[in-house]
Amino acid sequence: MRDIDNDLIPNDEGYILTLSNDEVELIAKTEAGLFYGSQTLEQLIESAKDHQKAIPACKIIDYPKMRYRAVHFDVKHHLDHIKRYYEIIDKLAKYKINAIIFEFEDKLQFRTHPKVGSPQAISMDEMKNLTNYARERYIEITPKVQGLGHVNYILKHPEYIHLREIPWNHYAFCPLHEGTYQVVFDLFRDAMEATPGSKYFHIGGDEVGQMMGVCPRCTQFVEKEGKTALYLYWLNRACEFIVDNGRTPIFWDDMLFHTVDLLGTIFYDKPAEEVAEKWEVGLPKLNDLLDKFPKNAYYMRWNYSLARQDGNVRALDWYKEKEMNVMIATAGRPESIRSYIQLAGEKDIDKMLCCAWDDNSPHMELHIRNYIASAEYSWNPTGRTVNEYTNAWLEREFNVQFGEYQEFQQKVREAYDFWNRYYYKNRYRTGDDNALQGLIRLEHWLPLVEGMEKMNFDYRTKLIDLPDIKKPGEWTKRYQDRIEIAKRLNSEYDSISETINQYYKLSKRNNYFWGITRVLYNLHSTAPRLYLALEQCDTKNKKQREEGISNLESVMQDFHIAWENLKSEYAKTRFIAYPDNYVPDRFFHLASQREDLSWMIQCEEIYFKMIDEWIAELN
Repeated sequence: MRDIDNDLIPNDEGYILTLSNDEVELIAKTEAGLFYGSQTLEQLIESAKDHQKAIPACKIIDYPKMRYRAVHFDVKHHLDHIKRYYEIIDKLAKYKINAIIFEFEDKLQFRTHPKVGSPQAISMDEMKNLTNYARERYIEITPKVQGLGHVNYILKHPEYIHLREIPWNHYAFCPLHEGTYQVVFDLFRDAMEATPGSKYFHIGGDEVGQMMGVCPRCTQFVEKEGKTALYLYWLNRACEFIVDNGRTPIFWDDMLFHTVDLLGTIFYDKPAEEVAEKWEVGLPKLNDLLDKFPKNAYYMRWNYSLARQDGNVRALDWYKEKEMNVMIATAGRPESIRSYIQLAGEKDIDKMLCCAWDDNSPHMELHIRNYIASAEYSWNPTGRTVNEYTNAWLEREFNVQFGEYQEFQQKVREAYDFWNRYYYKNRYRTGDDNALQGLIRLEHWLPLVEGMEKMNFDYRTKLIDLPDIKKPGEWTKRYQDRIEIAKRLNSEYDSISETINQYYKLSKRNNYFWGITRVLYNLHSTAPRLYLALEQCDTKNKKQREEGISNLESVMQDFHIAWENLKSEYAKTRFIAYPDNYVPDRFFHLASQREDLSWMIQCEEIYFKMIDEWIAELN
């Protein structure tokens, strides 16, 4: 390590790597810089071996645009094997990610409140080990413990019912009940102990929505001070505790904008005049309370689209104007990640998080491409295009060349979309209105109706009906548009499957990604085949109908095989079921509907039974 001119390397994580005359020189200001330079050198060596070529003489001057480059581990509805987290940390370090926001929910064995932790939760000692392992690779594990809303994993337990904002609803704490802070601060302390040496602490605070300010004590407060002031009361209490314990708090900022009716302008593209009018009314309300806003916290401005909405840009400008600390949080596609990080760079914001939400509990392998994209663009926001990044990702992760990956990915996605949507008459399986369980209203964005539960209904009415042999052709006519899509998807199945299998074999490393892609694609592709078999059944021709029934039975058999293969592949890296003594954590997320992976196929279980009964009636 040595002193380097700040004009050459403006921050502590940069390095200069020189290769010439069979010699390597790596210089940096800090150990972190040396570590990142060594990662680049290892990648050069890897590429040289892959292509069987010598590393060219070169001089690389490199440093990151962003100082805090975090990814998100959300274990809300599942937990990976502990070994998997160590493996992913190694991968993230390779790409120069320097932080993980680990959203614990009930997957940490809290010592002060042991009932909150699930039976298979990570012990605090193991989390300490993981934290230290990450730090050796210059990655901070930032703990995240929800402190106001999204706390059904706590308030589902009888011991904490008295802390609910709404007695019949376990979504949110009452922010004026002193017991809330006793419990939350205990959990904060445990999370700090489990992540020794970390600088930041995420307290959540998002999406309380209609669940705040409705209990008798909070209603009285809101009538006098307003809902924004109520939220700030909780926020300051939580932030002060974090600061007093030596950490810097981070929180989601949406509730501040929600309480003054600006949130819609942040997430949706609205006419410029409408946005201007809303900000003219809403912004003074925030400015009036500005002296009550925490000064020692980071306001995390999340947006999972391209993030160029007028309201989102105004929010970032307002933070900068008021000299408030702000981070961005992105997610979704590499295009969105790149766009928002570039916007942050334009605003001199140097901290970002790439979220990986577990609402529908996707396999962790499916998040990694976005993690790496966030590493790419937080280091150099104005570098490669998304297509160039994708090609680099394929080569680095798998050592393969892929002619039209974007087109391939789109076809795989279309199979998923068909499976996700078209068992249903309306919407899709991951929509909360199609959840199988009857739930107390937990959708934070909807008005409250006291005690309201989803109506008991015959779930079969949500699913598409079956052909009526007394009215042949009507089913086909009703679902003609879907049938046409099914025909196209089915015609592509063999070529897509062959492509997946080919790259599974060709990949020199990380072929588990293709294994996960394969089992998901095989499962999803049974849905178009089911439609085509039902079309065959929709006829007055008995022989043709019998062929259709035979094809239906074949599709259902193949579905069960695909399902067993998916479970086996998932089980290689994650737990696929909770223990029997797990207390159910029901929520409007589909992944909370069962204690094993079968939440994914609830509709098939019911629909296949409908088919069996329908066939029996025909016979």
